Amino acid sequence: MPNIKILVVEDDTSSRFILRKLLKHKGYDVYTAVNGKEALLKLAENNFDIVIADWLMPEMDGVELTKKIRNDFDKQPIVFILTAIALKEAKEKALTSGADEFLAKPLNSEALYALIENSLKREKNSVKIIEKKESVKEEKKFYCIAIAASAGGPPTLQRFFQGLDYCENAAFLIVQHGPQWMLETFAESLAKITTMSVKLGENGDEVSPGNIFIAPGEKHLVLAKDTLQIELLDGDPINFVKPAADPLFKSVALSFGSKSIGIVLTGMGKDGSVGCGFIRAAGGKIFVENPSTAILPSMPQSVILLGLADKILNVEELSGEIYRALVKK
Repeated sequence: MPNIKILVVEDDTSSRFILRKLLKHKGYDVYTAVNGKEALLKLAENNFDIVIADWLMPEMDGVELTKKIRNDFDKQPIVFILTAIALKEAKEKALTSGADEFLAKPLNSEALYALIENSLKREKNSVKIIEKKESVKEEKKFYCIAIAASAGGPPTLQRFFQGLDYCENAAFLIVQHGPQWMLETFAESLAKITTMSVKLGENGDEVSPGNIFIAPGEKHLVLAKDTLQIELLDGDPINFVKPAADPLFKSVALSFGSKSIGIVLTGMGKDGSVGCGFIRAAGGKIFVENPSTAILPSMPQSVILLGLADKILNVEELSGEIYRALVKK
């Protein structure tokens, strides 16, 4: 289809090359950008028919880019969000931001072509009205730091909190894999080395700055929707563990947005990786323990492999990075 201009926004060089090649093969006029900020500059200079944007990118991700397009531009392109996080919740978040379609990696070329053609036909036969909306969520006055740890976690967390003073503008929510008795003992020992309040989370606990809440054994800990209260969920194990970090990270991202920070420490498996995607997509930051110095490297390594880590740090460096992140925000 000639004269159709498509902007591909993708930070990964190989993915950007492949997508550009597929689209040019069909005769589309293809432009590229490496992140949302560069995409906005090109959108200001050109009228594109379609924008295909990766979700997880540095500088500005695909969801934030979509919101900017819907709010700031009179000429409205069709927007596809592209991501490896193929979850129902991720799709809902992408579409809620204003995207027209949600594409899961790896891409099927024929499905992509069909989606483009169908979207162009729909666009031709309809008048698209985008209502600019201000966010109805009140911006939080403090930050929420969600932490995931598994095997080797208790001594690692103790080293981390020993490097932190009292945080008057941040609350901490921790998922440490383990049974109830171990987590009770860990909470008691952690309380002895920090000036912040430490307790196992309970239903209805109000999350406030200067406090540390630890998920109890055999319950998932999350923030209840539209509140700052803790909710304990007695559902199935997630990532083979209960409590699990992914539901916590997701709830923190939904409640705190850009004022959310995720930290993934030592452990086996990949718990926390999907949740990190939600935090990054919401504009928050992700810090992971350096796998080379972690007691067990799998959990932080899985976040790194997905390209979600803003910083890879030794435990002793984490506290300084937390202070810098809170000041910057």
